[in-house]
Amino acid sequence: MAILGVVALPAAAQTPAKTPVTFAKDIAPILQRSCQHCHRPDSVAPMSLITYEEARPYARAMKQRTALRSKPGVMPPWYIEKNVGIQKYKDDVSLTDAQIDTIAAWADGGAPRGNPADMPPPLVFADDSVWKIGKPDLIVASPELEMKALAPDWFGAIGESPTNLPEDRYVAAIEIKE
Repeated sequence: MAILGVVALPAAAQTPAKTPVTFAKDIAPILQRSCQHCHRPDSVAPMSLITYEEARPYARAMKQRTALRSKPGVMPPWYIEKNVGIQKYKDDVSLTDAQIDTIAAWADGGAPRGNPADMPPPLVFADDSVWKIGKPDLIVASPELEMKALAPDWFGAIGESPTNLPEDRYVAAIEIKE
């Protein structure tokens, strides 16, 4: 008969230590890739998420809105069905499950700043009058829509915008300017 001796390790030794999720190292790159094109001064979003001081008050809201995934109100808005048809798009701002989990961990961990040396260089935004897709063949204006300042996001139909084209055309690229 053999006798087996077992020594239990403390719980801390059984699981690898996780480094805390910080704004500088983990969140700023996500915001730069998927959020700051709208969430910056003088843009369409209601608040800027460029700096830690600007983003920190919205940590819980970012966790909640990114967790909505494909439901109305999700941030960033990306209404492409990823399991139907074309799967990869240039400049896709949608978040991966890992990025959504990282935002949640940051909010749940108290939204720490982290080491400022870990910050990526700030983005430089093009002049809003420059078309990213090149000079368009056709510019179509949509009807004006006014939202109440404290109203929830609204993703309804805003009506039709006539093109005045004599025949149907295929669209190769589209850019929306607010």
